[in-house]
Amino acid sequence: MFKKAIFLSLLLAGFLGLTVSIPLDAYAYTEKEDIFTRFKKPLPEIPLLSEDDFYKATMAINKKPYSQKVLEYGIRLPKNWTEREDKSSSNFSLSKKLFLELNVYYGKPTIAGRSRVEVQALDLDSNLTAEQWYLRYILEGGYTLESFVAHSDNKVESLMVTMEKDYSFYVRTLVMFNGDKAIMVKYFVPIHYIQEQAAMQAQVLQSFTLKNTVERTDIETKSYRFLDVAELRYPESWKVYSKPLRSVDRIDITIVNVNEIAGQFAESSTSITNGKLEVKLVAAAVQDSLINEIKVYKQKVESSGILIGDKISAGGDISYNNRMNFAITEVYLGIDSTNSLSEYEYWFTVMVGGNYYYFLNLLTPSRNENFAVWADNTQSYKNIVESFRLMSGAFMERDY
Repeated sequence: MFKKAIFLSLLLAGFLGLTVSIPLDAYAYTEKEDIFTRFKKPLPEIPLLSEDDFYKATMAINKKPYSQKVLEYGIRLPKNWTEREDKSSSNFSLSKKLFLELNVYYGKPTIAGRSRVEVQALDLDSNLTAEQWYLRYILEGGYTLESFVAHSDNKVESLMVTMEKDYSFYVRTLVMFNGDKAIMVKYFVPIHYIQEQAAMQAQVLQSFTLKNTVERTDIETKSYRFLDVAELRYPESWKVYSKPLRSVDRIDITIVNVNEIAGQFAESSTSITNGKLEVKLVAAAVQDSLINEIKVYKQKVESSGILIGDKISAGGDISYNNRMNFAITEVYLGIDSTNSLSEYEYWFTVMVGGNYYYFLNLLTPSRNENFAVWADNTQSYKNIVESFRLMSGAFMERDY
């Protein structure tokens, strides 16, 4: 193990030494311009009502929309608010694109508009965290956030200003994931009344609870085995391309995130590659040639026109298989040498376990270039790395 650790350190140093220096400020990767830094802002500090005063001013609401346990919720709303006609008795069908209205509650009418609370739901179509999902939702909708915080992987909250006809509203939004559903709660307050209603707005959303916690269902995946050495799972929508197996010393595959776009005619379609993940298994017995393999890989990357630049960050919170002796993930800036305006990210993972080294490399459009694709690629990459497990063949002594 000591020799492996030393060699891995040299290997990483070799990889880092092969990167090119690209000024981050030239390509919108300063901390100020990072998409998460740009959108994530703390919610304003508001003097809240005491618990007794809040309970006296509100009433408890408990609902089970469409008789679905996953949607059952509780919330406290200001007294004397009214509910729009309950549609829960109609047919239940959630969309993966558009929110379905569950319930709407109204305050009294005013000359500046009417406060209201909307409860909506949507079917999730990915493994994104609530933070990633909501940022994608904001970017696609063209909204401007005043504040945005992620309470957990399954809960986020934001504050924004929006216009409806001739009225301006402060909208505080809570999004919670439950099972394969996203539940969104919006509290609209006319800007004219925000000072007197800000505390109520915040505490009403704090009172929202889901009655039945349901484990999240992962998207459909497929399994790929590297002989008897290792196994991973990848999204069903991705495609695997494997090279002819000539030796158990080296095993290579490529997993591609392909978006199929239907053409005008049934037989015509276009494939767009949104991300490419390469997986390489190398037997520890051939470690003397690994540095040369990295040089070859660098040449391969350069020939495709992508320059690997400075390290952006570590790979975040990734759980590796417990049979691994060592594992690390790092993220690098990537630039298209033919078009400096195109940004990429290069995710690089090295794992050591049994008698093999495992390399997983993801090339994806950057978070600032195309956030929706980046979020899908990187979350899938994390899931693939976390699913990577060793089999008995990884620990067998072979005759090389």
